Amino acid sequence: MMNIETAHTVTRDIRTEIQRINEVVSFPPVVAEILQAMSDQNVTTTKVIALIESDQGLTAKILRVANSPFYGLRSDVTNTAQALRMLGLDEIGHLLLTCQMKSRLMSLNTQQQSRLEILWKHSVATASVSRLLANRFRLPTDGKEYTAGLLHDMGKLVLIQYFPAQYAAIESMIITASKKDIDAEREMISIAHTEIGKQIGEKWRLPKDYLDVMQYHHRPASSSNYSLLASVVRLADLFCEQWGFGIAEQTEGFSIDTDCLGILAEFDLRFKNMPVEQLGAEIRSEFEKNLEMIEILS
Repeated sequence: MMNIETAHTVTRDIRTEIQRINEVVSFPPVVAEILQAMSDQNVTTTKVIALIESDQGLTAKILRVANSPFYGLRSDVTNTAQALRMLGLDEIGHLLLTCQMKSRLMSLNTQQQSRLEILWKHSVATASVSRLLANRFRLPTDGKEYTAGLLHDMGKLVLIQYFPAQYAAIESMIITASKKDIDAEREMISIAHTEIGKQIGEKWRLPKDYLDVMQYHHRPASSSNYSLLASVVRLADLFCEQWGFGIAEQTEGFSIDTDCLGILAEFDLRFKNMPVEQLGAEIRSEFEKNLEMIEILS
């Protein structure tokens, strides 16, 4: 096991790498602008179209996914304005972010592709389940649950990319010592992926609600302003772990966080009165209808 002195050294190295992460895993400026624009209730579709079309690669990716069988559109989508009209601003934003994040992740450490693919599939699945939960229970998440779910575990990028040996040791500790991932991370390197995620998000200039989810999705009650959003993502995160779309954040036999369900119950009593197994079964049936799109995006 790593001694305290070594652990602190690694922590300092990680913090140094976080300062450089934007040079290696840059968040495309146009995507950041679109996320900021979509957070503005007064934004016009004209502005969003202009931002998307400023990058030919983004435009091509959005049109390719929009024309996939998942949406079942009756006619081909040939331009960004048509895609916006037929799919809506929120969906276009989701597609844009998903396509760009995937391209960034898959261009990282080639020796860690298998871990990156697992992380990415988990991220897309969590985003999808977050949206299903928000829609089914009409939770007031302002349509931000998908993006929040997609980004929630990005702190693990630093560990996979720059500290693969330590990441492998953390994975082993989770299994052999039956620890949760954040506990194993703190013991091994003195910092959890949740804190790393927040710092990455700050480098990417993400809105505060997404930063909060990245930092507090393991303890939503600690988020003073965005506990609902963090709770939606946390429940989706745990469901995905149970359904085989996880990243082995803890050993088998874990239960759904009670504080997460308590926060959600403030908005819909079914989170309190319905057995969590029944809740999960109902959401999973809807989730399985989304598997085709998840495969396309991951």
